[in-house]
Amino acid sequence: MLDYPAFEDLQKIEPQMMVTVMEKVNQSFSDKSIPIPSRIEAINLLRSLRKYNFSYFLELFGALKTKFLNNCLHYKENPRLQQICLNFIKEIFDDDSYNITEEIVYDLYYEILQFLEFKNNNVLKDLAKFAIRTMAEKVAKDAKIIVLIETLKNADDNLCGFIFECFRVAMENLKGYIYLNYNFNDILEKLNLEDASEDYFIRVKQIFHILKNSLDKKDEEEIISSLRDDNYSLYQSLTS
Repeated sequence: MLDYPAFEDLQKIEPQMMVTVMEKVNQSFSDKSIPIPSRIEAINLLRSLRKYNFSYFLELFGALKTKFLNNCLHYKENPRLQQICLNFIKEIFDDDSYNITEEIVYDLYYEILQFLEFKNNNVLKDLAKFAIRTMAEKVAKDAKIIVLIETLKNADDNLCGFIFECFRVAMENLKGYIYLNYNFNDILEKLNLEDASEDYFIRVKQIFHILKNSLDKKDEEEIISSLRDDNYSLYQSLTS
């Protein structure tokens, strides 16, 4: 794809060009009248920043996130631009550095989840699924577990099956180190299951059974010992 260079071919942005690049990206995302090639060029500049200057990427993407979502990812008049955005998000989630933030997970996940409802563009739907699977496999943040579980609230059977599989991949990928990467006190509290419907609670139980089956002895011991009394009771209910 000529308009979306391979990650290894992205060019480094020299420090003296940083301000110019940031201004260029800001201008290119500013509104829907900007030509599509300029918006695509700006996305590739962000990709280069992420690869070589991650702190600058976080700062710039955080500032321009709303413009990117409105004028690029959800710009339905140009599916090719949307495809590039979904590939870019998948690349963000392909995070071996552990530098991705909880905020980015929350901000991007629910935006790409909308594409799973597309009935007339399977390319976009499949790219969104690929991005979510990548998040499940690569991202090690509490937010990942929370957004996957919360998706089950209003999901049909097909979406539930997809989420269960993503969660299974997420747990298997960190088996033996699950307790080191996730804070289950925070996760259980943020899920706020006290008022959960019966159907939703049953689905969450299915998720926690996947979790339990993925734990080795060390994982399970450490997670249980870390739980506060109220969360321990909830955990026992979810895994029984």
